[in-house]
Amino acid sequence: MTRIKQIIRYMRELEAGYDRTLEAVPTDAVFLAASGPTSGRYAPYAADPHDDADYAELPDLPMVWQPTEEPSPSRWYPARTKGHSRGTIVNPKTRKAITYSSTHEMKLVFMLCASKHVSHIEDQPSAVPVLQEDGAKRHTIDYRATMAATGTRIVVAVRPTRNLHNDGLPNTIDSINRNGLDGFADEAIILTEHELTSARAWNAASILRALRASVEDDNERLRDYASKFQGTVSLRDLVRGFDCRAAAANAVWCLIHEEILLPIRDDLRLIDAPFVQFNHKH
Repeated sequence: MTRIKQIIRYMRELEAGYDRTLEAVPTDAVFLAASGPTSGRYAPYAADPHDDADYAELPDLPMVWQPTEEPSPSRWYPARTKGHSRGTIVNPKTRKAITYSSTHEMKLVFMLCASKHVSHIEDQPSAVPVLQEDGAKRHTIDYRATMAATGTRIVVAVRPTRNLHNDGLPNTIDSINRNGLDGFADEAIILTEHELTSARAWNAASILRALRASVEDDNERLRDYASKFQGTVSLRDLVRGFDCRAAAANAVWCLIHEEILLPIRDDLRLIDAPFVQFNHKH
């Protein structure tokens, strides 16, 4: 956060009746302990159906450690240049790494991973044929997302608006929607920096960070306490009754992921608009 934004934030807090300079300076560090592994996962042992061994006498099948899955794009991103970013992000819900080759793609991966409505994310799925006037070509879409409730698959092309028409991407997506969706996806769309904002990506990254160290007891305690509020409540009041503010703040993000807490302004970073509502319909 820049100094100007810090000053603006401080002035807004003063207008709301809160002065952070009066808070006691922490003297001890707080380390949040996760309730489970933060990298891979433990899964029940998958018995081979052709195995002659008899497991009937076992009370249950043993747990096997599964490390983080490597990314599996159909093609790897090119070498890094001065104007682009490259990397991978691990989805804490599936323990699988996902690649990105630009800042906008990174923001989209954060947002997809942080959504409870997305069950599966594929980076650089297999190329799909695109019909054009001069023949057919093959185009590789950036991401394919599968919706958890309906199984709908949406493919997403990421491009900044300044480069949107350089290679005829809108025409390519239109052609895919008209001729190339069969067995590949249900819809193809384009997302730009207007949808993939830094504020939404910051909130999504905060959700993923909290999910890596989620503690069910803290989440349930905050849920029970938040259910007593009607209408809008500030985060400061919401976590005031907890001895460990850090654990409560981590639980806030976990409940936002579950849509139990609804931010008032989801287009802003939560620290810039720290007000939520409890979802009594959940």
